[in-house]
Amino acid sequence: MQAQKPAQRVKARRRGPRLRQDIRVFVRLFPWGIALIMGSGLLVTAWFFQRDFSRVGSLPEPLTYVQALLSVIKILQLDYDLPVPSALDPYFALLPLIGLPLFLLFGVNVFRVIRVFFVRQERGPAWQAALAATAHHHILICGTGRVGYRLAQQLLELGFDVVGINDASSPLVETLLDAGMPVLIGDVRNEGVLCQAGVTRATTVVVCTNHDLVNIEAALRVRDLNPQARIVLRLFEDEIAETLSATFPVAAIISRSALAAVAFAHAALGLEIVETFQLGERQCVLTWLPVKEGSPLVGRRVGAFCDALDVAAVLHRVGNGLPREPESEAVLQAGDALLIFAEEGRLAPLLACEEEAASRRPIAVCGLGHTGYRVVLRLLDLGQPVMALDFEPGRLAQRLIERGVRVTFGDLRQPAVLAAAGVGEAGALVVCSEDDVLNLEVVLRAREVNPGLRTVLRIFEEGLGAQLQQAFGIDAVYSTSAIASPAFLSAVLQFNAAQLVTVDGGDFYLTRLTVKPESALVGSTPAQLTAVEGVTVALHARGDRVTVPPAADVILQGGDELVVLASQPQLRWLSRERRR
Repeated sequence: MQAQKPAQRVKARRRGPRLRQDIRVFVRLFPWGIALIMGSGLLVTAWFFQRDFSRVGSLPEPLTYVQALLSVIKILQLDYDLPVPSALDPYFALLPLIGLPLFLLFGVNVFRVIRVFFVRQERGPAWQAALAATAHHHILICGTGRVGYRLAQQLLELGFDVVGINDASSPLVETLLDAGMPVLIGDVRNEGVLCQAGVTRATTVVVCTNHDLVNIEAALRVRDLNPQARIVLRLFEDEIAETLSATFPVAAIISRSALAAVAFAHAALGLEIVETFQLGERQCVLTWLPVKEGSPLVGRRVGAFCDALDVAAVLHRVGNGLPREPESEAVLQAGDALLIFAEEGRLAPLLACEEEAASRRPIAVCGLGHTGYRVVLRLLDLGQPVMALDFEPGRLAQRLIERGVRVTFGDLRQPAVLAAAGVGEAGALVVCSEDDVLNLEVVLRAREVNPGLRTVLRIFEEGLGAQLQQAFGIDAVYSTSAIASPAFLSAVLQFNAAQLVTVDGGDFYLTRLTVKPESALVGSTPAQLTAVEGVTVALHARGDRVTVPPAADVILQGGDELVVLASQPQLRWLSRERRR
């Protein structure tokens, strides 16, 4: 499966460290207590046996301590062949009675440890707890569901020590276990489970279950157990997040659904969101803007268009050709597409360039969980008419009804239900429940009702999503956890991690750079950097002033921040330049 490939790469890269780690766990699990009791008892018994034998024995030479030790071992094995006075009969009666159960207990424990050492499928909770006990200065992830799973994969690929806690086993947990990451099964709010996972030794704790109250309670418990730990918290409710951030010391509070809703809502309106990017309180996006026949973009110059809308052109695709770096004087033609970097608030003017947005046909949103609820709110903020659908009433659906949104309940796999809800008149459909198979089935049934419907599908497996998109002609496919994981990764690592962006088969990195006072970038301009092949400066920030696109002639100073889209070689070059 696609989700296992990163874990398999991690597994191959960590074979050496994992062997050393396994040996440490083996040493930790070895029954040293029983071995110490047995060894001490054996040595003491041998001393008494030597003393008593010397008193009553009839051998020509006195019994040495080594001979006494061997004699005791033979008695335990019921295989003693030396002549022994009857006065020593208690040794023959009591030693096997006491010693054999101890040897049996020791042997069973040793066999169990050896078995789980060589047979990984046998490694249970005790092994995972022992493995977690070997971790120091690690990252603890409380909740290894979809978000925690993706974050764990990324951290493992970067070489960090990671320990997880989840309330139940799952295929995702099994994949992480197979990659060598210890995952404890238990309640993330339980002090004993947290201590087993090494919370007191962790540098950063990410609390990211699906339940806000569970996350808050777990975060409070973590703070009590480890006041120095950095806490990254996942929350859905904005009001709670604002209050908590003002009163409780956390490194970051992130809403997965809020990040994902931007991509889903704008995809429904015709914009292909390639990546979301968090810059302090600002949320930026990287999106493809198509130039259609009859669009007001036709005939406009790239530079003038970007200046007018305060966006940065990153790539320009002419017709069906490969994307290339945009030229300011290039004239847009029907069939072209621009890859745009913009603040999320600047997308509304871009949507005005889309003929589909002008039709004002309502958008149907199916699945009113956290993500679906946020998508509806985002569309309402954009002034778009919305209809909402779900299988059964829920708390979030009631909130939408109170806001005047038309909500329909029923079996959305039935074309008649979709038709009655008005899907036949909708311009687009967003299906974003937690069930991937259900989402696909709803999309297919909706296409029967409205063949020309624009469809946006939520699915967890990105590789499978791309295949389904091609096979069924789905307009856009997104994974909410994949959208959100870079924000969690940046918060965990305390720097703006480069986000891998694949554009038409090419790999680029969207990253935020801080210009150091001693950097060679000081004194240069964004235009000079953009002139370097494989580098596009999308944003420049100095203090509270943020410019998208950056002024071409601004002189970079120490402390300035840049958002850059760069190829891997150029990203390395930029990293070297900013450190000089």
